Amino acid sequence: MALHTDAYYRRLVDEWLQRVGVIEPPVPVHELPARLGVPVRRLSFPKWFKGAVIAEDGMPVILLNTANDELSLRLTLGHMLGHFLVVLDAPDTGFPRGEAGGEHQADVMSDELLLPEHLVRDQAAKWFNDHRYLARLFGVPEQRMLDKLRDLGIVKSHGSIFWDY
Repeated sequence: MALHTDAYYRRLVDEWLQRVGVIEPPVPVHELPARLGVPVRRLSFPKWFKGAVIAEDGMPVILLNTANDELSLRLTLGHMLGHFLVVLDAPDTGFPRGEAGGEHQADVMSDELLLPEHLVRDQAAKWFNDHRYLARLFGVPEQRMLDKLRDLGIVKSHGSIFWDY
């Protein structure tokens, strides 16, 4: 398996989102598996279980735990889709079992699926970097949005938050 940077995986997600026509937030994460031809099975499990990719009749299926709230479902589905996009990028990769690298890749791709850089930058400029409003717009927790804005250099903090317009 070829080693790629986080930036490579973010770009892969960005290109895929543009191909499937995602142009504004929130990213319709629940509609994206169908665009890959991947069925999603929603079942009730104990709360500690978030989701999984399993094989059903030799084909991959995403399991989601309906006992979790909507935000948790979005985050889990983003992560699972990250695994699929890694496999689509390099079909010989397969689905990693217990490999830390595979989980990291899926986390990076999940972050970009839920908070695509180009959409975050665009909406942050329109809404004066209001992380609370942007979090609701993108369907993520406020802290996750604030972290993304910091990662992109849009919001800087020095003890307290100040906005860099």
